[in-house]
Amino acid sequence: MFYCFAWIILRIFLHLRCDYKIIGLENIPKTGGAIILSNHRSYADPFTVGCAIHYRRTYFFAKEELFNIPIFGSIIRALGAFPVKRDTLDKKSLNYSIKLLKDGELLLIFGEGTRNLKKELLPLKAGFAFLSIKAKVPVIPVYITETEEILTLKKFRPKVTVKFGKPIFCNSIKEFVVKATQALENLS
Repeated sequence: MFYCFAWIILRIFLHLRCDYKIIGLENIPKTGGAIILSNHRSYADPFTVGCAIHYRRTYFFAKEELFNIPIFGSIIRALGAFPVKRDTLDKKSLNYSIKLLKDGELLLIFGEGTRNLKKELLPLKAGFAFLSIKAKVPVIPVYITETEEILTLKKFRPKVTVKFGKPIFCNSIKEFVVKATQALENLS
């Protein structure tokens, strides 16, 4: 219930605040698990991508420290976030993400591992590929632009674009990283 209410409020906010464009939404499957692999520009990225997918709930990792912030931690958990310990193998979040994918859910992953304001992608972390192979789900690349302008007042109605690419299937982690990097670069 809270997720639907928040989705509506955030979607209205995005349309009022930005020139919000969604391209390639047909590449998101109507059912079944999938990894949504995105570049990462700002704190607004999870809700910007999540609001683009109006017919499916989206889950996402968030750094563990965010859940220690009073009220905020509860809100992001209700919006589909779950904690991950960075710079270590977090088996709990790994197992939870595999369960979500096998249960047919969408999992949003920021493959660069951190926010990046440069046009060039940072090297992708291989975790998304491992999860895709383990859960036997496709990876859908998505490239977002100008989300760093959403929460500032520097630009009036920034042109925020969410571009979804075609699903990617691979059998090796190395091949996945190469194909996903190419797909994200092509969408940019």
